[in-house]
Amino acid sequence: MKLGRFITQLAVSTAIVVVVMGGVFFAATSAASADKAAGNSGTTDVKSATGGGSVQGYAADSVLQEGTVVQLASGSATKVLPATSKDLSRMYGSVVDPHQLSLSIADSSLANEAYVATSGTYNVLVSTQGGPIKEGDYITMSAVDGVAMKAGDYQDQSVVFGRAAGNFDGKSNSIGSTTLKDTDGQTDQTVSIGLISVAINVERNPNDKSTKANLPPALQRIGQAIADKPVGPLRIYLSIGITGLSIIVALVTLYAGIRSALIAIGRNPLSKKSIFRGLLEIILTGFLILIIGLFAVYLLLKL
Repeated sequence: MKLGRFITQLAVSTAIVVVVMGGVFFAATSAASADKAAGNSGTTDVKSATGGGSVQGYAADSVLQEGTVVQLASGSATKVLPATSKDLSRMYGSVVDPHQLSLSIADSSLANEAYVATSGTYNVLVSTQGGPIKEGDYITMSAVDGVAMKAGDYQDQSVVFGRAAGNFDGKSNSIGSTTLKDTDGQTDQTVSIGLISVAINVERNPNDKSTKANLPPALQRIGQAIADKPVGPLRIYLSIGITGLSIIVALVTLYAGIRSALIAIGRNPLSKKSIFRGLLEIILTGFLILIIGLFAVYLLLKL
């Protein structure tokens, strides 16, 4: 049974590695979620009457208009400023009209307090920079700070702020306009700005073709079905690798354990009971490796 004990030790070591890998992905995602919800410290929790989701009070450098898309100020968990298109991953939420809240408690320690929704459906400032917006379109940041636009399938629009719950053509419901400048300072485009309802959900742009390069459609569908969201090729291929490794180790463990047990019984039939006990332990170890591997894959795709 020396070979069986060796295989068991190898299997346990592999299981530990898989658990650590899953733990790393879980910790990284948990940390990102913690940053996202960092407003729990020094902010005011409020309740929404219409949009649902999470709304909190934050400080700002100046009074922010309803619908302004904001990001957390660098190094602060209690202050927001208009979001920019320079780093889409920093998009955080949208400024909400306090009158839409069933309960709002002002915090005198927060200068120019703004109530920010990080989820739910609320009014968001949008422009026609990316074209007319129709209900169901994904939106992302425009060139105007704090104002969103229709998201395309471009690599520089890899993150979206949410999904439009209304239409905006820049004509019937426009509240203003602005002129955009190109890199040479010349007039590039005049866009209309309006306010529409948006289901806030900062995520990877499902229309971003760059995240699907070289990924077979079948694998893409399986990954999206498990994660309930678009999944990049790297995570898909890592998941396949972990699954394959787990299956191989589990099968090798079972084969080596069964073979060693049969040889041992042939040599010493009187020790059949203890041999079967050891074989059962090896079989359980094999199944445990497989289960841990599949759970690590789930974490990798889901979180």
